[in-house]
Amino acid sequence: MNHPRVTRLDSLADLRAAAESWDDLWRRSDAAMPTLRAELTAQWVERFAPRAGFRGLVVEQGGRWAAALALVGGSVKGMIRAGRLPANEWSVSGDLLWDPGAASPAVADALATAMGELPWPLLWLEDVAIDAPRWQLLADALGRVGVSSHYHELLRIGRIDARGDWEAYRRTWSRKHRQGMSHHARRLGHLGEVRLDLLSRLAPEELEPWLRRGLEIEDRSWKGRAGTSVLRTPGMFDFYLRQARQLAAWGQLDLAFLSSAGRPIAFAYGFSAKGVYHSLKVGYDPDYAAHSPGQLLRYFLFERLFRDPDRRAIGYIAPSEAHRKWRPETCSVGRLVLAPGGWLGRAALAAYAAMRRCRGKK
Repeated sequence: MNHPRVTRLDSLADLRAAAESWDDLWRRSDAAMPTLRAELTAQWVERFAPRAGFRGLVVEQGGRWAAALALVGGSVKGMIRAGRLPANEWSVSGDLLWDPGAASPAVADALATAMGELPWPLLWLEDVAIDAPRWQLLADALGRVGVSSHYHELLRIGRIDARGDWEAYRRTWSRKHRQGMSHHARRLGHLGEVRLDLLSRLAPEELEPWLRRGLEIEDRSWKGRAGTSVLRTPGMFDFYLRQARQLAAWGQLDLAFLSSAGRPIAFAYGFSAKGVYHSLKVGYDPDYAAHSPGQLLRYFLFERLFRDPDRRAIGYIAPSEAHRKWRPETCSVGRLVLAPGGWLGRAALAAYAAMRRCRGKK
């Protein structure tokens, strides 16, 4: 009988050395974002948590990786040490990887037990899609092995099934939204040709001017004035350029431009893997705000994706009113807090759970 065995990756060097096995597990898992692959996880840690300490947990069964989780050190409000997923508002490289063919209680228990032995008083895991079968398996196992945990929903993200008929999907929108998109497209067309360019086959060495051109559009928006655009955040353009080059080398980068009369007015930095498209950064020229360029970019881009037989879904639609108009199917995303061991972690978890209960009663 093949009993699961847990191994640890204690550095980015260990992660990169195991990249072939890590990426093989990613391919077999139902987690689609290519930023979860080993090299892009390492790049995230090098940019955002270079001194925090990396820890990877891997469960092997039958000589093959069955599950894996990447964590970095951090703290909660600067008060208590905590392990976190490598993810933030700039990029997501942290999620639970799990081979659906190895979805057994034994594998889940092995991973949960290993998490209970980690050195941090807390594990503070953001952006956990608790409805996903892989997270459900882990949540059940945590209870079985005695690791205390608490989940709190923070938002509901959306996903659009792109395998159906575009016109049939379009009819699911409200009449107001359908008319609004048609109205803005006509008005923008009066200024000149409206064109969507989806660049999915750029070579790594040729993408820098395209990426800069797109991010200059974002910089012309309120983000530039607030100093929070990519181009005004020290080191961030270099991070995205490095990430984009790796994605382009894998054939998984998507840069989308909406142009009016030859002038780019909206941009989306995105990527695709396993037939699922994700947009990470979207920006538009405020001079064209009356024409809803960000929404029109989605309109023409979604139509293009629906008509591409290699695309099956559009993922991670944020829970804003503008995004709800596209009628995505939603799922819960939130914070999973665990106390691996020790009185400090258990006390902090109990206090956090009590606070959430009190807020929920208001």
